[in-house]
Amino acid sequence: MLRDRTVACICLLLTALAWSTPITLFDTEFEGIDNDRMEWSCPRPILSPSPDAVDLDALRVELISSPNETVKSQHPQCRMLNGTQLVLGLLSLAGALWKGRIWWLSTAGARAEKKFARLHAETSGKPKGMLD
Repeated sequence: MLRDRTVACICLLLTALAWSTPITLFDTEFEGIDNDRMEWSCPRPILSPSPDAVDLDALRVELISSPNETVKSQHPQCRMLNGTQLVLGLLSLAGALWKGRIWWLSTAGARAEKKFARLHAETSGKPKGMLD
């Protein structure tokens, strides 16, 4: 069984991963545009939550005008994927906050006991530090 703090850390890691990693692997053809000649990309979801729409007709014209070159463009589905990644990151962040709060409340007694013991610890009676 995982501890609450471990689950909170995993959720924070998933949040960072979902928000910072753009999806760049697109293997299937999109509306008749050949993937062999396209270099698809997507912006980072946290920096661009709703990227501009891609004009497929302009891409087709660019592919026809340069028959032997690779064309770089954002993928048309980036708009939907970035929104999905943002929502997944928010859900993961909410889980991290929830589990972190449970962990913090469950360890409050131990922290208070440790502080109490530190404040009421016996001393040797001898001065310490620069008073020697």
